[in-house]
Amino acid sequence: MRLVQLYSDQVAVFPGIRFNDGLSVVVAEIRIPENRGVDVHNLGKSIIGDLIDFCLLKGKSKDFFLWREADLFSRFAFFLELQLDDGRYLTIRRAVDPGTRVDFCVNRSTRNVSGLGDDDWDHRDVAFERARLLLDGYLDLPALRPWGFRKLVGYLLRSQSDYDEVFKLGKFSGKHQDWKPFVAHLLGLASPQVKDLYDKREELARAEAHLSALVQEWGQDVADPSTLDGLIAVKRREVEQRVAALDSFNFGEADRRLTEQTVDDVETRIAAANEERYRLTQLVGRIERSLESQRILFKPAEAERLFREAGVVFGDQVVQTYEQLIEFNRAINEERRAALEDQRSDAAGELRRLNSELAELSQRQAEALSFLRESVTLAKYKDMTAKLTEHRAQLSVLEGRREAAARLSELRRSQRTLAEEVSHLEALVEEEIQDVSGDEASHFGRLRQYFDEIVYDVVGVHALIAITMNKSGGVEFAADFIGEAGGATGEGQGTTYRKLLCLAFDLAMLRAFSDQHFPRFLFHDGVFEQLEPRKKLNLLRVLREHARLGLQPIVTALDSDLPSGDPGEVVRDDEIVLRLHDQGEAGRLFRMQSW
Repeated sequence: MRLVQLYSDQVAVFPGIRFNDGLSVVVAEIRIPENRGVDVHNLGKSIIGDLIDFCLLKGKSKDFFLWREADLFSRFAFFLELQLDDGRYLTIRRAVDPGTRVDFCVNRSTRNVSGLGDDDWDHRDVAFERARLLLDGYLDLPALRPWGFRKLVGYLLRSQSDYDEVFKLGKFSGKHQDWKPFVAHLLGLASPQVKDLYDKREELARAEAHLSALVQEWGQDVADPSTLDGLIAVKRREVEQRVAALDSFNFGEADRRLTEQTVDDVETRIAAANEERYRLTQLVGRIERSLESQRILFKPAEAERLFREAGVVFGDQVVQTYEQLIEFNRAINEERRAALEDQRSDAAGELRRLNSELAELSQRQAEALSFLRESVTLAKYKDMTAKLTEHRAQLSVLEGRREAAARLSELRRSQRTLAEEVSHLEALVEEEIQDVSGDEASHFGRLRQYFDEIVYDVVGVHALIAITMNKSGGVEFAADFIGEAGGATGEGQGTTYRKLLCLAFDLAMLRAFSDQHFPRFLFHDGVFEQLEPRKKLNLLRVLREHARLGLQPIVTALDSDLPSGDPGEVVRDDEIVLRLHDQGEAGRLFRMQSW
């Protein structure tokens, strides 16, 4: 798979780029002298890789310049034409707005399809995720499986920010299992084993973290399940014995409460009856005293003296006879006496009733109090109830600890099993590393050789790629220069040499897959920067050599960074696919005002 051309539907602003089958160079010429010392020229050479990435279905992001500058680019649609391994030409159309719908067109020859009608596209307005699957199907790269094409794009399109690490790209900011199995696959290891290793390591790490959290939560003194089972059995027997003992009592909590209510009610009624009896007793006493005071105490001599005196005083007005007086007095006394007798009789009857009721209430009070006053029995009952509650609480704690112990035992078994599986996978991966490293004819052996040849041809120093197992059982990848003593020199720590190592790896990786369906292109921004003149010429020869081997290197450079020398050694005009310059909008990639 090669890149053919990149263009847009806004030809006046973005005319497009047609790439060579071999080496393609994008040159940014600094024609204004005062711009020579400026690091950023805003000509657009560095964003060519971003546009290719966009057409290869890069995910949508507000930080990407096309969406960040939506006011400028929302009207654009970009087209990328690829030549597939079967000779057909695939054009991918993607509009900036909305950026999530994609069109595909397949042709037998190269052509500009910006004016194609809707019905002439093979697939029109395809949803984004389905479009990625469809693109994977068109590219047909079995050598990448089980990964899709997007996983590889970062190694094919290196911007200035992608030269910090040879193997770990900036977008691989996640866990090791997100990128190391893929790199192992590119280097020729059996990626399923490496992937399984990292999946198991992650699973083991989660199990260990969970186990540590539970131990911290439950404490280190959680006994083993067998000991706890014995303690639980003893405690359950004690609880059963306490329950049986309490069941032998003939009263319950409800009976006790009912008895207390009865005592309270009876005592209230007794007090009221005693008060009423006292009142009636006092009443009867007063009646009897009244009856005693109302007897007629008649003295005849005194009566005669009184009448004589009344006759002298009143004369004829005294008309009542002695007998009449006696009769009048008797009548009054009899009437009042009868009323008092009736009242005394009623009070006596009520007293008899109250006395009977008090006798009955006293009996009920005595019976109730006899129950409540059994202090020994109640104390025993309370003591047994308290101990039963205590034993049940202890049983509950033991059962909780038993569940914790069982869970911890299960987690420890799982941890040991996972550790054994990780150890087994580590052994398999380590064995395979030894096998491929010792086999010069293996995929890894060839890639390592190509890598060394590229670096040596450019800077005259050997370099190596190594795969090792670290102390924690993970896979490590290294790319570095080799000193005269045979060890790594650390020269790769410099920016310029790290960039060279990245380029060497990408070229070697594509060459190692040259016998399979695989991408043939790569894009590197600023590859000649800061290299010495002779090394620039060496790098140009390496790029041309790999172009002759069927690869498609696409590189960008400032005109001041290009190799200089004899006419046959400098970049040829036919290798330059685009010239940019700083003399106005016509020299920019997008012929518009800089944003």
